[in-house]
Amino acid sequence: MLRGIIIIFILFITGLISNNVFAQENEQNLQDLEVRVFLDCNSCNNSYIRDEVQFVNFVRDKEDAHVHLLITRERTGAGTEFKIQVIGRGIFLGQDKTLSYVSFNSDTDEEERRGLVRYIRAALFPYVSATNAINEIDILYTPVEESTTEVTEDTWNSWIFELDSRISLDGEESRKSMDYSGGFSANRTTKKVKTDVGYEYEYDRRTFSDINSEGNEEESVFIRRSHELEASHVWALTNHWSAGVFSDVRNSTRNNFDLSVMGSTGIEYNIFPYEEYSEREISFVYMLGAEYRNYTETTIYLKDEETLLGQELRGRIDFTQTWGGVSGRANFRTFMHDLSRNRFEIDMDVNFRIFRGLELSLSGRYSIINDQLNIPAGNISDAEQLLNLREQFTSYSYGAFIGLEYTFGSIFNQAINPRF
Repeated sequence: MLRGIIIIFILFITGLISNNVFAQENEQNLQDLEVRVFLDCNSCNNSYIRDEVQFVNFVRDKEDAHVHLLITRERTGAGTEFKIQVIGRGIFLGQDKTLSYVSFNSDTDEEERRGLVRYIRAALFPYVSATNAINEIDILYTPVEESTTEVTEDTWNSWIFELDSRISLDGEESRKSMDYSGGFSANRTTKKVKTDVGYEYEYDRRTFSDINSEGNEEESVFIRRSHELEASHVWALTNHWSAGVFSDVRNSTRNNFDLSVMGSTGIEYNIFPYEEYSEREISFVYMLGAEYRNYTETTIYLKDEETLLGQELRGRIDFTQTWGGVSGRANFRTFMHDLSRNRFEIDMDVNFRIFRGLELSLSGRYSIINDQLNIPAGNISDAEQLLNLREQFTSYSYGAFIGLEYTFGSIFNQAINPRF
């Protein structure tokens, strides 16, 4: 215990000394400055960005940086929006900039990353324009041909459609498996409304071979399948309020549903304006709905079919800041005919930079489950249990993770070496 305290104390003192050294470096002449950038993006190809943006020096810790480059991404109706925040530090303190880049669904990975790099270069250029690096930079401009059309009409009226199909095979001498899934989706997203429709089919077949006592080969086949059709329509009421209607039709061998039809309506309140979604969000949702269920097998409550009324309360928190990020969800839902038939779920993820080089990661989830009205009355076989082919009765579930990472050494990470 004492040894651990001493190690943490030494790391803390090291962080303070490094910060003081960096503060002294910020006093150097701006013209001779080699701008240092800390790239903070969990969903980017960081190696590609460092290799393509060579007029700055990338460092591995924000405490060594003159500029903190924070990039977040969010799905849009037509693709993905990258929000590029450039946060000045030290000599550039207070000189912050923000750019947005949208990659369309039809873009390839190469087109997306090249477009993102182009915007990153534009975002970083003002910070190097006053240094000697400006002498090594050329600006290229490709003019767009003039068009006589003033406005291009959208013949699709903002609708985006997608078809997908996936299949995987796996096997060896005594077992083999095949997984197939496919479906389609259609969505329309504008500033005022958001409409989503989607269908998904899943098929899982597993085959096991064994030699019985008589020397003959026996084959056991296990199949799991499901269909699901979802639809939703959401209205933007104000900068903080939204409302929506939702429906879901499905069947599932795992969940004992021969047919499930659900319809609900909900309202959402976001403490912060929706425009700040990429940086911070604290929102609450209340939903009220009804569901008709036709079970494949009689349930433990001796039901072959039933209609249920239910309500749900959700809470969500998301913060993406220079010190790290926090993401959390909490859901509580219950059936109206018996409030003791309910479920509470909570999960949380935290990434926190304690000081220079030391980062703490925490995540956890916990569920209290009292609403499994669909469990069949018959016994579940050992094979179905091991292969997770049938939903099993439980009163709770949980998971947790903790990680601590300390990085030290050279502050630069500009070089890229893809060998081996």
